Amino acid sequence: MLAGWMAEVWSYRKLCVIGVLLMFLGQLLGSFCKQPWQLCLTEGIVYGLGGGLVYSPTSTAPARWFTTRRGLATGITVAGVGVGGLVIAPLTEYLVSHVGVPWSMRISAFYILVLGLIACYFVRVPVQDKTRTLKNFNWGAFYNRRFVVQALMVFFVTAAYIVPFMYLPQFWVSKGISSQTASVIIAVANVSSSIGRVVTGFAADYIGVLNSLMITLIVSSISCLLIWPLTTGTGVAIVMGIFYGFPSGGYWTLAPLAAGKLFG
Repeated sequence: MLAGWMAEVWSYRKLCVIGVLLMFLGQLLGSFCKQPWQLCLTEGIVYGLGGGLVYSPTSTAPARWFTTRRGLATGITVAGVGVGGLVIAPLTEYLVSHVGVPWSMRISAFYILVLGLIACYFVRVPVQDKTRTLKNFNWGAFYNRRFVVQALMVFFVTAAYIVPFMYLPQFWVSKGISSQTASVIIAVANVSSSIGRVVTGFAADYIGVLNSLMITLIVSSISCLLIWPLTTGTGVAIVMGIFYGFPSGGYWTLAPLAAGKLFG
């Protein structure tokens, strides 16, 4: 919530750098945790705060460069998350099986740091608005019913969208699918998500951001309610990964665009 405002009044790039450093710190400290409450502090708060600081600037900056095809531009930008998942899922499975969970987390912390800082260099906007300060922040937005509904939608939907990608591999393993196969299926889901981010962004330029967002929410909900419970083997798991990955990827493209359309 604060990241968007901080990026506007301060710096998109500097905010991303701070976010990457927090993600690195949270992941690194998490590798030394022995108790669940310690993971809640490191991964839940430190890493989560860093991720929030990175997501908002990187998902909104591309649209600042375009007056048309904003959906496609944003979709291409955030599609990198799905492409990264194609590599990270099998890599994580390999690292866990060979060096264990703690060292896997430490290794991932350092590639988050290196790749994240490289990406931060390319985050910029055409004009940094220096007129916005805390003094002229529009607190009246919190009394706007549409704004409150939009904020609550983003809060609950974002929390829900993360759940399948976190727990589907464990669910598939419980159904007799090997952990290696489950990691490959998650990689397939990430590819589907990456394609969905671009396609839904492209569609939003023609049928509207809010219409596209509604379609992605409906399709992803149907996949969770109807396909997920029926997963008993690899085939259905792949179908679930594709049908959930595609629309869920679209959400990450469309959510910031919808906020911009509604509130400017």
